[in-house]
Amino acid sequence: MSFSKYLFTGFLVAIIFLAGFYLGHFLDLGKDAALLSPFGTIELEPKRPYQQYTIANLAKRRYTPSNITVEKVLEETDKITSFLFTYQSTNRKITGQLNIPKPLLAPTADQTTPTPVIIMLRGYVPVETYQTGIGTKNVAAILAENGYVTLAPDFLGFGESDPEPVDVWEARFIKPINVIELINSIKANPTLRPSLLSDHTVLLDAQNLGIWAHSNGGQVALTLLEILGEPIPTTLWAPVTSPFPYSVLFYSDENEDEGREARAWVALFEQDYDAREFSLTQYLNRLTGFIQIHHGAVDEAAPQTWSDEFVDKVETENKRRAVSKDIELSATDLTYFTYPRADHNLQPDWNTVVQRDLSFFDTHLRN
Repeated sequence: MSFSKYLFTGFLVAIIFLAGFYLGHFLDLGKDAALLSPFGTIELEPKRPYQQYTIANLAKRRYTPSNITVEKVLEETDKITSFLFTYQSTNRKITGQLNIPKPLLAPTADQTTPTPVIIMLRGYVPVETYQTGIGTKNVAAILAENGYVTLAPDFLGFGESDPEPVDVWEARFIKPINVIELINSIKANPTLRPSLLSDHTVLLDAQNLGIWAHSNGGQVALTLLEILGEPIPTTLWAPVTSPFPYSVLFYSDENEDEGREARAWVALFEQDYDAREFSLTQYLNRLTGFIQIHHGAVDEAAPQTWSDEFVDKVETENKRRAVSKDIELSATDLTYFTYPRADHNLQPDWNTVVQRDLSFFDTHLRN
């Protein structure tokens, strides 16, 4: 056989091999398979399940509303009635405390005029000592006595809610999702039926909805505000506003191992993820609306310096918006109160803080 025939035969074999490889690849692996080279291997990117929880990706997520069901009476006073309520989020049941002003429950109450509603987000409470309403019920009672309907979710794993995810990162990252789906549930199904024995209803005003949050609840509130990019009037007590994951590590020295396990978890996390994509301080360009912050100077659980630095960052972002013609969001209208003697629960200035919150919500939720 001549040299030219050898060359032609080799060339033909190579073409058949390559065509067969790629045809077999597409037939066997399907249209979603990655294209691999027959001449070497390509190292595929590892699966990153938490990437769906970056603030940017959560802003693209579709949120599912559900019905809000009033289950039973928890407590009753002359001015308000507290109920246990349930709703569904991430295919799990979440319970919480619902406060309704007594006038709205009277047989002669107007059932056509909607009532402004405030969502209450608590801070950390040990699950062993938690009961529905802890961390929110005192402020919620004052707000309800002044005519607001309040809803305080227990969060997964607390109260009579379904268990939270066993994965510690997922359990953390889904909290803003759970609150957003509560907000969407109010918008989709604003009519509450407080009693199974009566057709009486209470209509919630989804267009005049506010958020009250304390401590780590403040971190959840700010994160969901950035995810939504909507101006929801929000007041924050001693919020956790330090960057992620420092906001996790700060509290880890209270553990028996003085934070060793927490540091190991964070180190593993940062091998595969950019922590900045999960940090609320990196997405202040998505924040807008009216926000009020209260912080005490002797707060040991969430240092006042966190709020000082957060307010400075918001003011810097507002200045950037003022000089840019390409930014559609209006400036964040932030009011910051500090209390020289106050602790993490704003004592001894609690009454002053509550009155300022009432004034804040009256201004922004009662049109």
